[in-house]
Amino acid sequence: MSTIHEINNEYVAYTKGALDELLPLCDYILTSNDTRKLTKADQDNILALSHKMSDQALRVLGFASKNMLNLPQEDENIEEHLVFLGAVGMIDPARDEVKASIKTIMITGDHKNTAVAIAKNLGIYTNGNTVISGTELNEMTDNELDQAVKSATVFARVSPNDKLRIIQSLKRNDEVVAMTGDGVNDSPALKAADIGVAMGIGGTDVAKDVSDMILLNDSFTTITAAIREGRKVYRNIQKVIQFLLVGNIAEITTLFVATIFNWDAPLLAVHILWVNLATASLPALALGVDPASKNIMKHKPVKTGTLFEKDLIWRVISQGIFVALMTLIAYWIGESFDNPIAGQTMAFCVLALSQMLRAFNQHSNTDPIWVRGSKINVWLIISFIVSAILMGIILFTPNLQTLFHLTSLTSRQWLVVIILSLFSILQVEISKWIKKLIKAKQKENKLQTVSD
Repeated sequence: MSTIHEINNEYVAYTKGALDELLPLCDYILTSNDTRKLTKADQDNILALSHKMSDQALRVLGFASKNMLNLPQEDENIEEHLVFLGAVGMIDPARDEVKASIKTIMITGDHKNTAVAIAKNLGIYTNGNTVISGTELNEMTDNELDQAVKSATVFARVSPNDKLRIIQSLKRNDEVVAMTGDGVNDSPALKAADIGVAMGIGGTDVAKDVSDMILLNDSFTTITAAIREGRKVYRNIQKVIQFLLVGNIAEITTLFVATIFNWDAPLLAVHILWVNLATASLPALALGVDPASKNIMKHKPVKTGTLFEKDLIWRVISQGIFVALMTLIAYWIGESFDNPIAGQTMAFCVLALSQMLRAFNQHSNTDPIWVRGSKINVWLIISFIVSAILMGIILFTPNLQTLFHLTSLTSRQWLVVIILSLFSILQVEISKWIKKLIKAKQKENKLQTVSD
């Protein structure tokens, strides 16, 4: 980059740039005494100093000048036969928030040594990682690059086109890629990434226009907060879907089985309407504002359009069938007392109470029910209390009992209802435990395969 200034009726061009690109343009050097011819020894000393500063995580810029009698009309011939003035090393301190939570790949135009030094300081580069320069990258085919990006954590001296190739290569490896940038040259890579992130303060308008997200404070920690919030919303949507679908499948399965065996209906239409209104809607709303789990930042990124994961479908079906089984058992036990209404009442209570209790272990699909999130979901507790009060009103008010075709239960029948309802929680917790054991075993086998 060069600028031209008028000084004492003369024109002086000042040029700055990376030393390895600037030195070949210089024929002279300014010393403390005079200006003399730039020698090979001078160049070697300057480059050695540059490498030393780069190893200390300093960004090195060289400066040169050229005196001109007239103001040039075009930029040609300006950046040649320059006088080398000197070099400076500037520190770009890493913020503490950059070190947290997110695995980062550094793509920079800085010198290779500078990039590695900064990457080590941030924990991006460790022994065994690969560092690739722009020159090396240009010599790679796409297939070679696809293999290299698996271990590379630092790309140095890269061009805008190189950044685009790196992003495309990461996506070909099925990675979810977020790219940060602030300049016009970053625009192609920002647009190609799954999530383009532009700087709100230092970013150009072009970079902002092609990005999906703009950091108004230019702080990397904002990305961490955005990811945490996005994952929380995503998981909460899944919780609500799972919670509601499990109840629906339980209701459908209960009536379907009863129809096959030509039983009387274990649940009446008014029962199903009440369960969906009183014991499903309130907890579902509370789950929608559930705080993030403690381990949410350890979850793997998910692809776009994967709201209904295989695990989610399996959980919905298995839990729905289990709740239906408990409901049918409650109906069978109640009917065994020669009182069909008691059977319907017990089935209704088990379905409703299971729904209310399951809301608490829907908080996490991996952590046990007793492991709390970042904070208590007060709304979930309130929804449980309100739902319990509404259930109590229709169960213990004689006129409402008649309206809902219910009857009073004995203490023994209530004990059966509570036990069967608690089994629904136990089934979910056992499923979490088994899944955790399977994952641990798979991880152990994978490590053993690698060591072999």
